[in-house]
Amino acid sequence: MSRFERFLTLWVALCIVVGVGLGHLFPAVFQAIGFAEVAKVNLPMAVLIWLMIIPMLMKVDFGAMRQVGQHWRGIGVTLFVNWAVKPFSMAALGALFIGGLFRPYLPAGEINSYIAGLILLAAAPCTAMVFVWSNLTRGEPHFTLSQVAVNDAIMVVA
Repeated sequence: MSRFERFLTLWVALCIVVGVGLGHLFPAVFQAIGFAEVAKVNLPMAVLIWLMIIPMLMKVDFGAMRQVGQHWRGIGVTLFVNWAVKPFSMAALGALFIGGLFRPYLPAGEINSYIAGLILLAAAPCTAMVFVWSNLTRGEPHFTLSQVAVNDAIMVVA
């Protein structure tokens, strides 16, 4: 594992500290960046997400995508976990934490919305992060692309 990968947690923590520090030093600049939107999508966030995805996509041989059928069991397991296990487990965790432990700290009218958001978050993992995790664990890029594409297509329809 490279030095960067070995100390990834440290780099993330360092970036958070630097980001918070810069935000306190130059609040007007970062507020302007925060308001840079097109169709309610934050432009810096969109650019940064694509910067995470593109390096992983460069490793995918799209001609080899025909072999995705060989991974049907893995895709089946992914779909089962994403749509049959995670929403229910997150609903239970949401009921425990949002509906129970943190209820006094949240607006009463928004409790169900928070729980619904947790359920959606469980069924729809961040596509960019799935590519990053797969790359960090030296996963099969064709399988990752196919399972993310199938899951995202289901999210659009569901």
